[in-house]
Amino acid sequence: MGFFERHFGGHINIGRRVTIYGFNAMHVAVNVRTKRWGYVCFHPTIRCFGKWWPWYFYVSPNGTPWAATYAIGPGFDGERELVAIRRHELGHNFDSDAERDRLHRINYGV
Repeated sequence: MGFFERHFGGHINIGRRVTIYGFNAMHVAVNVRTKRWGYVCFHPTIRCFGKWWPWYFYVSPNGTPWAATYAIGPGFDGERELVAIRRHELGHNFDSDAERDRLHRINYGV
């Protein structure tokens, strides 16, 4: 394990809108909170825990790929068809708590 993997496993907040996540389940990520789009999230290409993780970028109301309404990049493992459906049905920066049941039906077809 490298120096950063050992010593930077948490996160750093820069003001109230920007968070940089270290070497953890997020691998390495930068999240920026906006009023219009929700969270704008970027994961750079980086070697983390012995594996190379490709970059990806997504926009999500709650900062998770599960609710993403826009996504690009080879590392995005979400289903791209669902991203387009979420954007069409719910728009950007929807209230993910209020729309949880609807979001669940879109994601799982239930």
